[in-house]
Amino acid sequence: MKQSKRRQLGKKITGNARLFGGLLGLFALIIIVVMGGRLFQIAGFKSVNNHDLSAATRLTFMQKSTVPATRGQILSSNGSVLADNSTVYDMYAVLDKKQKVNGKPDYVTDPKSTAAALAPILGADENDLYEQLSSNKLQVELGTKAKNLSVDQYNQIKKLKLTGIKFTAQPARYYPNNRMASHIIGLTNSVTNKVGQKTLNGVLGIEAFKNTTLRGKDGLTTSLGADVQQDKKNQVKNGDNVTLTIDEKLQATLENRMDVLYSGTKAKSAAAFVMEAKTGKIVAATQRPNFDPNTQDGLSDAWENMLNQGAFEPGSTMKTITLAAAIQEKKWQPDSTYQSGTLDINGQKVTDAFGNNAGTLTYRQAYERSSNVGFAKIEQSLGAKTWKSYIDRFHFLKKTGMELPNEQAGSISFEQPIDQANTSYGQAIRTTPAQMLQAYSAFANKGTMVKPYLVQKTTDPLTGKTTSTGKTTKVGTPVSASTAKEVLKNMEGVVNADDGTAKQYSLSDAGYQVAAKTGTAQIAENGKYLDGLTNAIHSVMALVPGDNPRYIMYIVVRQPQVFPDANIQITLNNVFRPVMLQALNDGDSTVKSATKTIQVPDVRGQEIEAASKTLTDAGMKVATVGSKGKVTAQSIKGGQSAVKGQLVLLSAKGSTTVPDFSGWSQNEVLSWGYLAGVKIKLSGSGYAEKQSVKAGTVIKNQQSIELTFKEKD
Repeated sequence: MKQSKRRQLGKKITGNARLFGGLLGLFALIIIVVMGGRLFQIAGFKSVNNHDLSAATRLTFMQKSTVPATRGQILSSNGSVLADNSTVYDMYAVLDKKQKVNGKPDYVTDPKSTAAALAPILGADENDLYEQLSSNKLQVELGTKAKNLSVDQYNQIKKLKLTGIKFTAQPARYYPNNRMASHIIGLTNSVTNKVGQKTLNGVLGIEAFKNTTLRGKDGLTTSLGADVQQDKKNQVKNGDNVTLTIDEKLQATLENRMDVLYSGTKAKSAAAFVMEAKTGKIVAATQRPNFDPNTQDGLSDAWENMLNQGAFEPGSTMKTITLAAAIQEKKWQPDSTYQSGTLDINGQKVTDAFGNNAGTLTYRQAYERSSNVGFAKIEQSLGAKTWKSYIDRFHFLKKTGMELPNEQAGSISFEQPIDQANTSYGQAIRTTPAQMLQAYSAFANKGTMVKPYLVQKTTDPLTGKTTSTGKTTKVGTPVSASTAKEVLKNMEGVVNADDGTAKQYSLSDAGYQVAAKTGTAQIAENGKYLDGLTNAIHSVMALVPGDNPRYIMYIVVRQPQVFPDANIQITLNNVFRPVMLQALNDGDSTVKSATKTIQVPDVRGQEIEAASKTLTDAGMKVATVGSKGKVTAQSIKGGQSAVKGQLVLLSAKGSTTVPDFSGWSQNEVLSWGYLAGVKIKLSGSGYAEKQSVKAGTVIKNQQSIELTFKEKD
C-alpha cells in the first residue's frame, strides 16, 4: 500500500515538472520574440521611444571646444598701438634618456654646451643652468629666467636646435612703448579658464577698467571627426579696441621732461597731467616711479595710480577754491589789509611760509604770495558751514568716476576751528589730482565743471564701427561765470606780480598769458607734520591761455631730496613750459595759436660754431657752455618741436663766456646758469635788462652774476 502511494506521488511530481518546463519554455520564447522584434525596430528605424539613436550615437563621439576671443588693442588718440597681443613662452628641459624621436635622442645630450648657449639669451648664470641640466630628474624647469620668454628669445633659442629643450606657449600682452603712460594703460595677467586654456585678464589701469570690453566673449565649436562647426548660439566675439584721449607726441615730451625732473630731484614720487579745459580729455599723464608692463620691473604690491588714488593734502592750490567761494559769497575784499605772519586760533597757530617779515598785506597779495594767514581769515569770514558747502559743491570727498579702477574719494578733518582754517589752504583735506583738475575746470568753463576722462572711443576690430564714444560730462556749476572770470584774473596775478609765487611760469615771450597757482603742503606722519622742504609736496596748477583756457596742467612732486634750481618752481617749469607750448601749438583744436613752431635740428657732433649757425638759421636762440670742439649735448633734443625764438643751450669743451642776457626770461637765465655752474641772482620781473658781468667775459670758478629784469611795455 505504501509502495503504491509512492508511485502515484512520483508521477504527480514528474507531471508538474513537465508543465513548469513547458511554461518556462513558452515564456522564454515570448521574450525572445519580443526582444527580437524590438531589436528589429531599433535596427530598422534607429529610434526608441521617439529618441533618435543616430543623433545619440553622434553625440557620443562629438567634441566641443572653446574658441578664445582675441583681446582688443589699446590705442593713442593718434592711432598708435599702446597695447597689443603677443605670445610668451615658458621653457623646460627634458633629461630622461629614454626619450627618443625616430630613434634619435630627444633629451639634453650635452648639458655643458646647452647651458653655455642658453645663458646669454636668458640672462642667466651659466653654472646654475649647467647644474640644473645635469640633475637626475626626468624633466626640469629652469627658473624665472626661462619663463615668459619673448618671441625674439624663443626664435633665438629655436635656431640653436638644442635637443631636449621644449616650450609651452601662452597668450601675452605687448606694450611697444614700455614705461610710457604705464599707469594709465595698465597691465594684464594670465589666468586659466574653465576648460584649462590660458587667457588674459586686466589687473591695472584701462586694461582692468575696460577688461570686459577688451576681453570679448569666447566661442564654441563642435567637431565630429574632421567636421568642425561653429556653435551658432555661442559664436566668438573678439574684444573691442579702446582708443584713449592720450596724445602720443605730447605724452613722449612729458615723459622725457619728467624723467629729468625725477632723477634731478630724487623725489619720493612725482606726477604730471595735462587736460583739455573745455572737454575734460586727459591728453597726457605720467607719474614716477613708474613700471615696465612688459617685464613688470618697478611694480610693487603697494602700487597706486596717482591720478585717482593715493589722495594727498594739496596745499596752496586749494586757496583758489577758497578764493572762488569768497568771490561768490561777496566776501572777497582784495584791497583790504591784514597782518601776515602768524594767526592764533584757540591757542593753535597758523603760520605763513615766508615768516613774519612781510608785515601788512592786502588780500590780493595774500593770494599772489600764498599766505596761509590771509586765507585762514577768509575762511573765518565765510564761516565753517558755508566753506564746507563749497568743498562739497566742487565735488571734493567724492569720486570723479573716471575710467580707472579703485578710485579714492579723499578725506577731511573738519571738526575743530583750526582744521576748518587749515582746509582753506589745503591742509587737513586730502584730494586726488583728478578731483583737482575737475574743480579747476570750473574756472575755464564759466563756472561749470567737467569730468576728466581717458577713453575717446571703442571700436569693433573687424568692422571698424564705433561701439561707444567718450564725451564731455558736466558735473556741476559751483560758481557763476563772473566768479570764474575773476578767479582767472587773480590767477594771472600770481604769474604777473613781482612777488607772485608762479612768476616762473610766464609764457608772455611766446604770446600767452598764464593763470596759475602754486602749492606747498607739509606731509603728516603719525599725527604730526614733518619739517623742511624735503618733507613737502610741491605743486603747480596752470591754465593757459588765462582769459579762455584751452589746457589745464597739474604737476606734483613729493619729498624732493635735491633742489637742482634756485626754486623748486623753476624745476617744475622745466616740465611745464615745453609741454604746454607743444600742446598749444601742435594740438588738433580748432583754435590754433599764431605762434610759429619749428622742428629743432640735431646738432650733436657738429663743431660748435657750425651747430650755433644751424640753430640760428632755423630761428632758435642759442647759447653755449664751452667754446671749442664738437657739441656733446643740446637742451632741446633734435627732432622735437619748439617755439621759434626759444633758447637752445649747447654743451662743448673749453671755457665758457657770459652771453648777452638782454631780453632773456628768468627761466632761460637760470637754465644757462645751472648748466654753466654760475650762481644767478635775480631782481625784478619780466625780461633781463641789466647784468653785472659783461657779455664775453670768461666765467671763473664760483662766478656770480646779478641780473635786473623789467616787464615789457
